[in-house]
Amino acid sequence: MALSLKDMRPLVVHCDTDYIRAGFAVGELFPRPSVTLRACYAIPIASSNKAADANGDSRAADGDVDVPSKSGWLVGEELVGAQKENNWESSLELRWPFRPNKVADDWEGREYIMSHLLALLGINIQTNSSALLLIPPPSPPTFTLSTQALYTQFAFESLNTPMFSILPAPLSGLYALGATTGIMIYIGHEESSAFVITDSIVRWECSTSVQIGQADCESHFEQLLLEDDLLDQELKTATGNESLDLEEKRKLVKEVANFVWTECTGDDIEVPALNAKAAIVIGAAQTSGEEDTFDVAKKLVGDPTPAPTTNSHKSKKQQAQALAAANKAAAQAAADAAAQAALPPSIDAIVVTIPSLPEKEIQLGPVRHRICEPLFKGKSIGGDTLYEAVGRAVENDSLSTGEKLAIWEGVGVIGEVAKIKSFSPALVTYLSPYLLSSSELPSDCQPSKMRLLSIPDYFANFKKTTTELAPFLGGTLVAKVAFTDSTGKHSVSKVDYNTKGPEAIYVVTSEDR
Repeated sequence: MALSLKDMRPLVVHCDTDYIRAGFAVGELFPRPSVTLRACYAIPIASSNKAADANGDSRAADGDVDVPSKSGWLVGEELVGAQKENNWESSLELRWPFRPNKVADDWEGREYIMSHLLALLGINIQTNSSALLLIPPPSPPTFTLSTQALYTQFAFESLNTPMFSILPAPLSGLYALGATTGIMIYIGHEESSAFVITDSIVRWECSTSVQIGQADCESHFEQLLLEDDLLDQELKTATGNESLDLEEKRKLVKEVANFVWTECTGDDIEVPALNAKAAIVIGAAQTSGEEDTFDVAKKLVGDPTPAPTTNSHKSKKQQAQALAAANKAAAQAAADAAAQAALPPSIDAIVVTIPSLPEKEIQLGPVRHRICEPLFKGKSIGGDTLYEAVGRAVENDSLSTGEKLAIWEGVGVIGEVAKIKSFSPALVTYLSPYLLSSSELPSDCQPSKMRLLSIPDYFANFKKTTTELAPFLGGTLVAKVAFTDSTGKHSVSKVDYNTKGPEAIYVVTSEDR
């Protein structure tokens, strides 16, 4: 069944492990997410212990399962408010139902969060008339038929959606970046993955993962802040205490780290890049006639561009006067440079504020640039790294030589760490060893350059944004087609679900898509 966009408001929901972004795919301009929600909830610890004691054996007299009450459960703004209280951890258990769980997936928690999300969007589940396109978390890096069926059942039976479609996050993100073939790198909470996509098909057999994620970066960064002498002195000055208690210092350092992660992801952080010699293109997918190559090595060493030579038509006297003026200007420039060099070096620092000391300004030095270090160097010396996982993905034997060359034309990064503006350009420099050292060297089996993708500027509402928003944008692109296709091959209606059950989604997610 195909509907007109005028008759419905298709809802796009991008579920990551830690955040959910949602919005309606309506209007000529593709909108940004209208709701961003942390993908977690909290329950009273007493309720948690009671549920654990019951161990799933509690049943009512008539044989039905005795469902525990959701009284006291918190989500959204209520949870944020509760977490501002002291010692909230002693009374609440925080749960993240969309994170990978080795025991069992928390579908009850997912329903609780999604119900709250729909309420924020003004959708009544009992009378839900909005088609749903769901982009589930890409962690773990698989997309099994059983997972697809479970999400389909969840959409129709828990959310009462009239139509449903599902889209893998790597593919959705690549669509938003203007490509259909490429490498998508996902930075998760505890696990990061690399996906290979060829002609809009996710090559799941090539997917690789590494047990490093944002949580490791957060832990490492807090440890760096604890050991930073400049921050130590700043905190002592701000508190007026020359001997900070270790626990008090940890609390203040955690607040500084949280401020950096939330407020300083733009130009305040410069993630160190590898001194690469390979040619790397920064920008959107290549168009015909475009060859905007970005030389990383030249940027790192700052090689000056030679001044163009011009033919002079002046007389000898005019040339002598011009030469004297140029020499005078050069001497003045040299004097200014010497005076600048004599000044004390400027401090590479930013000013942060924290809740515990709201009226104090605290300087944070160059240590902030090391915020993503574990992703490049591993958890320990010699440990697995993100770029090595990418290397394993692109060298998979199932890829032909042509495919291995083509995928380097579109490298994208998604996940919350992608909010750090300098992270993606730094990451691709670590991938340069997989390329030829010079684009002038001929080779039919090894790529000579790569292209780092960004969201094209023609998406006006996403101009200058970072790529953590790419999966949502890709979902809005697909939603405008999936729910208006007359053949019904890209979505499942409630009639289809009632006839075929959750397995109806298998046709939608087949390779023919």
